[in-house]
Amino acid sequence: MSRILALANKEFLQIRRDHVLLRLIILLPVVLLILFGYALNTSLKNIPLSVVDHSSDRVSAIFLKYFTEENRFRLIPTSTVEAALQEVKNGKTHGILEVEEGALKALRDNKPIKFTLRIDGSDPQITAQIRAQASASMQDFTKKALAGRALTENISAPVEPTFETLYNPDNRTAVFMVPGIVGLILAQITTLLTSIGVVREREVGTLESLIATPIRPSEVILGKMLPYFILGLFDAALILALGHWVFGVPLVGNLGLIVLAAFLFVLVSQGIGILISSSAKTQVQAMFGSFAILFPSIFLSGMLFPIEGMNRFFQALSYAVPLKYFLEIMRGVMLRGTGLDSLWLQFTCLSIFAVLMVLLASLRFRKTL
Repeated sequence: MSRILALANKEFLQIRRDHVLLRLIILLPVVLLILFGYALNTSLKNIPLSVVDHSSDRVSAIFLKYFTEENRFRLIPTSTVEAALQEVKNGKTHGILEVEEGALKALRDNKPIKFTLRIDGSDPQITAQIRAQASASMQDFTKKALAGRALTENISAPVEPTFETLYNPDNRTAVFMVPGIVGLILAQITTLLTSIGVVREREVGTLESLIATPIRPSEVILGKMLPYFILGLFDAALILALGHWVFGVPLVGNLGLIVLAAFLFVLVSQGIGILISSSAKTQVQAMFGSFAILFPSIFLSGMLFPIEGMNRFFQALSYAVPLKYFLEIMRGVMLRGTGLDSLWLQFTCLSIFAVLMVLLASLRFRKTL
């Protein structure tokens, strides 16, 4: 233990003297949190939409008014469909809402108001948002129209549905993203810095000096991992605290489960970093190797895109991504208050990955001595 702590102390001294690296370790998580929390927002408001109103009566005006409620759409009146198509083509709007003639007459005759909604499908996420917001607008107008008919014609209104969103009622992106950012920061900091730290010893020639000492390979690995393990947990705590205080991300579950998940995931990430460093000859190679592992993990973990929307091959491939299990634990514990009885499989998989990666790192590092 004294040899491990001596090597860890040496690593801490190198980090403290490297002012650029020290600033990155502290400031990078904060910058990423602000970027994802403020800049990345999947809940769109004021979506620009071209409107061609052939009816131009009070019913069509009321119908269009519901599209602007709650800042759903920003309607841009257009004279013809051709002109509206040109606006969509130029990227000024994301769709066309065309209301046919006779809206007032249709409502009086107890007939549906006919309209056409053309959506620019070049961005699937915006397309889904437009469909959802348009459906909400139509539901609001329908309830208003049915209530009016019930008053004038003594017709019983149908059952009024109530929609309720659990765990994130305001649909705030930050609530969904902050648990993912914790995993991203842990993976980036621990994997990248661990791999670079080992390769740096090889580049400057101090690795040979370590080999000549009585210290064993496993002790070298533990001594190199310990400083970045502590820094990774510090960054995780920093992100969780800022996410809770700045963005109001809830923490309804057991904090001990979050600490345990972070502990296991840091071990996994550091084991991957040691494996990368055993093959890399330079710090640049270690950096690119870390990014080659990190970016596929982001897309296959469900951090940005739901795994259910992937094809079967990539769904199966996602089970080999440790970040997937960490995100399921973080979102389950933080947002839904899920306990260990429901997350035991995710913890088991993370534990297996942690043991496997550390063992492989030890064996691989021993072969390079």
